[in-house]
Amino acid sequence: MRRMIYAVLVLFSSAVILASSVSAAAPLTNVKTAHAVRTSLHRSELRARALAARTSLLHDVASQARLTIEQLRDEWQHVAICEVGGNWAMNGPSYSGIGFANSTWLQYGGSRFAPHAGEAPRDAQILIGMKVTGGWVPDQQGCSSTGW
Repeated sequence: MRRMIYAVLVLFSSAVILASSVSAAAPLTNVKTAHAVRTSLHRSELRARALAARTSLLHDVASQARLTIEQLRDEWQHVAICEVGGNWAMNGPSYSGIGFANSTWLQYGGSRFAPHAGEAPRDAQILIGMKVTGGWVPDQQGCSSTGW
């Protein structure tokens, strides 16, 4: 799976490089525009790499729990429903869709994704959630038919 993700990233990067070299052939009269184009391409590449890394980590965590990524996401969605009504972007006393206090988020390394859990992508919150629980998804029985 990692090799497949890497191959897709290489193909995507090649296409971006080819597209940028073609557009670079046209004269740019504005240096600020050229810098903005380079910065935009750089940010896109960084986002793609971060997504690939999170997906790879999530795959590893799901495998250890003997689940697919989709099953892991579904189980944590039930936790999110129980904790904060499914609002993964929750901000307040609990900072995420799975009810992290910001101190817990920071203690378990969440700051590498976002300053507050509610600002991090769902998969990043799941990764930290699995770290907090020691590799298991909290029991979703007793909330409702769609969650805790």
